[in-house]
Amino acid sequence: MTEATAGRIVAQIQLSSPLSAPTLRTRELGAVFRDTTSSYKFFWLLAIIDLLPEFDRPLPAARLVQAMVIRAWAAVALFRLSLGKVDRLQDCVRALQASSGLPARTSPARLSRALDAWPALPDWVDELARFVPGRFLGTWFPQAARATPYDRRGSRELVAVSDCAFGRADSGPYRLIETRDAVLVELAPGWRDWLGANRALVLGFAEQQLTRYLQVRNPNVPGIVNKLELPRRRSLGPARAWWAEIIAQAGEPALADIFTGETLDERFEVDHFLPWSFVVHDEFWNLAPIVPAVNRNKSDHLPALDLYLPRLAALHAGVLRRPGLPRGLAQTYAEFLGVDPPQLIGLTQQWIEDRYHQLVRPLAQIAANQGFPTDWCSLAEAGDAQEFAAEGGGQAIGLLGSPGREVRGKR
Repeated sequence: MTEATAGRIVAQIQLSSPLSAPTLRTRELGAVFRDTTSSYKFFWLLAIIDLLPEFDRPLPAARLVQAMVIRAWAAVALFRLSLGKVDRLQDCVRALQASSGLPARTSPARLSRALDAWPALPDWVDELARFVPGRFLGTWFPQAARATPYDRRGSRELVAVSDCAFGRADSGPYRLIETRDAVLVELAPGWRDWLGANRALVLGFAEQQLTRYLQVRNPNVPGIVNKLELPRRRSLGPARAWWAEIIAQAGEPALADIFTGETLDERFEVDHFLPWSFVVHDEFWNLAPIVPAVNRNKSDHLPALDLYLPRLAALHAGVLRRPGLPRGLAQTYAEFLGVDPPQLIGLTQQWIEDRYHQLVRPLAQIAANQGFPTDWCSLAEAGDAQEFAAEGGGQAIGLLGSPGREVRGKR
């Protein structure tokens, strides 16, 4: 989204608002992220939006910093996105995670309690609130922003200018009030109501701009737009029903867990080969039925590709040989493999294995670069994996179909 487009979105919000928005300088909001080199402004605005119900009074800047950390938690702790090489907000999230031992899928309420009890929080508040509250206002006071150095003194000068304008037609969205104990943030008259009336649109604008910022710093990472907050509950019911039918009709040899070789029964679970927190989708080509203990142990690890990727490919090659493949499933496979749906029936197992290697390995490398743990092996095959690495061989496991169908780790 260009700055002009962003400005048009905010102008649209202004025109559609039931409030007297023309009395507010809302158009400047479209340029607030111009030339942004860190994540702070994005999360500062998101914090303001999240805390709108509390802004019937001035709020401590520390409260907004807490909201910034909570907002950034999923992107950093769960989805392992980079906010920037020298971004201190991501350092704060990682420090909190290391200190508290909180799991990546921690609720905002629990995060808030952990932050309240975190001894290091005051130091992080001092650092994260050092510049962004004042510099965020620079869009409304460009001459003052250009004339002041980018340091604590410059931020204070911007604060002074914005304070003088507070309550006037040329006011920014808030002013900062320095007290003996804290810095307070007070929304300007009209801004709280305007933001409340247009919350969904302003939130969408901020998240879209943040997505663009993150995409530049996390090239080729899929689904960034879906990695800005903790995921909602998802159902793998349809995928599980299809795997249950395949397991029931597998015959001999029975369908086996690709990680352990154990025979699968009705107690199986559905696993994402590449972690869901990386791909953020439930597409069938990345799913495999496995025994529950393996699912718990594997978590968000990347499997040892040399050992397990050929088995995943062979598993799905067997699925593609089955008659009566549902149209939606066929379309999903076709889009992933880069063929037309009618071509699926003629694909050989070797071609499918090669294609899986071409497509999955680069994704796994991107995930590894993000910090997802690599080379996971099931406990049952830890020794086999070492032998595989030393000798270039793999354990044969019957996966799908009739006697004689087996897949080996070695291609």
